[in-house]
Amino acid sequence: MISRILNHPCIGLLRHAFGPAAAVSLALALGGAPLSAMEIAADYHVPFTPENAAIGCFPSDKKPTVTVPSGAIVRIDGGGGVRYNRLALGAAGAPPPVPVAADIDAWLKDNHIPTTVADSPALAETLAVLANTPKAPGIRGGHLLNGPIYVEGAEPGDTLEIRILDVTPRIPYGTVGGRPGGGALPDVTPRPFAEVVQLDLKRNAGVYDDKVEVPLAPFMGVMATCPADSEGKYRSSNPPGAFGGNLDCKYLSAGSTLFLPVFQKGALFYTGDSHAAQGDGEVTVNAIETANTCTLQFIVRKDLHLKMPRAETPTHYLTFGLDPDLNKAMHQAVLETIDFLEAKAGYAFFRAYALTSIAVDFHITQDVDSTNGIHGMIPKRIFVHDPNPYWYRPN
Repeated sequence: MISRILNHPCIGLLRHAFGPAAAVSLALALGGAPLSAMEIAADYHVPFTPENAAIGCFPSDKKPTVTVPSGAIVRIDGGGGVRYNRLALGAAGAPPPVPVAADIDAWLKDNHIPTTVADSPALAETLAVLANTPKAPGIRGGHLLNGPIYVEGAEPGDTLEIRILDVTPRIPYGTVGGRPGGGALPDVTPRPFAEVVQLDLKRNAGVYDDKVEVPLAPFMGVMATCPADSEGKYRSSNPPGAFGGNLDCKYLSAGSTLFLPVFQKGALFYTGDSHAAQGDGEVTVNAIETANTCTLQFIVRKDLHLKMPRAETPTHYLTFGLDPDLNKAMHQAVLETIDFLEAKAGYAFFRAYALTSIAVDFHITQDVDSTNGIHGMIPKRIFVHDPNPYWYRPN
């Protein structure tokens, strides 16, 4: 339905008169959940190429892949699909060997995955990026990122609102695995391992085996504004921070909004680390690792000044705490929640703290990066007199 709505002449007039934000908001409100990322009209497209990619860090001096105005809708291709190679072949602490098409094709056949490198643009692009994208000094590998995207008008101290219109896998599978010394069980994992999950997008299912299927909720594990200069020229993408980054929050799927503090002119947005589904905790260090295309809308917020990432879904507001110590991450998440409630409802500290205890759920986002995460989930339904102007309406 929504494809017809987005292409309706009235929506076209609205888009022309008021910009893409108003058009997409009305189309989603009328039509329910969005279609795949390829079916939502985008103002810009950023392909996954060696020139656009960054590996394992957020280079502050990298030339923007594209410059867009506030309100623009951007389709961004991500890479992935060869993670099994890193898990199975890379020695601990060493960069993995760069795979070649023949090895990937043999692995795909052995695992009954109905594609080849020649038939999959995402796999071909990933191989090109791994082979041809220069690595930053001191960075041996890591997340496959696309960016930065320069958003006109964004200045340090502003907030970048990122509306997640859609995230769609580009390949029919993902992998999940781990290795000794990593994950939530670093001391009892005897060897590297990787499990294959087939993706049935028509049924929205990750087929684990003939007994178990996991509902899919694709999202980008990494979404970041470029960190502050104090973080260094090539800040690693592994630990998340005030700029967002490797949050690995499974709720940042289609229909959600992420709010990130801006530290550099133009915001310089990066994304990557494609996931098809994940549990809170991400305990092996992996979600269903795949390759996604995401469609995002970027809005510069001059009226919002944040110290930490925040998010919103159709049903909840989300706050975050980040620290190597989960207890300290929880402490920060609670303080962020109190700050939110003070601003939202005008409550002083004790009243906001009390409400946090009786109405807010705190989850472990992930406890496997060098910086761990806690997110607080504040139900919108507790604010009984609030209207519901949120841009996304689920079915």
